[in-house]
Amino acid sequence: MKLTDPYATLGVPRAADAKAIKTAYRQSVRVAHPDRGGDAAHFIAVVQAFGILSNPVAKRLFDETGEIDEAGVRDYRQEVVVVLADMFDSAVSTALGLALPLNRVDFIEQMSSVVKAQIGEAEQKRKSTDAEIKALEDLRSRIKRRDGAVNLFVDRLNEQIKTKLGAHRAALHRLSLLETAASELANYDSEVELFSALDVA
Repeated sequence: MKLTDPYATLGVPRAADAKAIKTAYRQSVRVAHPDRGGDAAHFIAVVQAFGILSNPVAKRLFDETGEIDEAGVRDYRQEVVVVLADMFDSAVSTALGLALPLNRVDFIEQMSSVVKAQIGEAEQKRKSTDAEIKALEDLRSRIKRRDGAVNLFVDRLNEQIKTKLGAHRAALHRLSLLETAASELANYDSEVELFSALDVA
């Protein structure tokens, strides 16, 4: 199935916010999952649609041009896989280190708890960076030079703001990855289903 409009695939309007998109994805993926009698091609399209709409760069590209960056979506999905695989490996290693019986460990619940904590940390980082950028911009607006020559301090502040904006973009990307990981974890009962769903390349 060729993905042409991720909004139509998930059945949401273009004005849908992130929460509505996540809700629609969760409902769609449950119905479309092949293990639940759904069509495999439609299932992949649903996963790809969410990949586009949960990736700020891919979403903006589609919103502005109608184009789908398929390579970007694959790369983003792969980043989510890496996040989840690293958490899974860590959870298994911890369980083995504590000599816990693996069949009694709820790895999905453990990973969900870790993702939730990391989302909180990423959100705090984003808020902190936003506040720092605003403070720097406010300071920049107050520093005036009377003779109209190059304002050394404003130039320095511009460099600091540029660095903070880079940190802000990184924090938003991390937050997006973690929120996508949380959505994936909420949809599957087993690790096998989880990773097979993410493997759409």
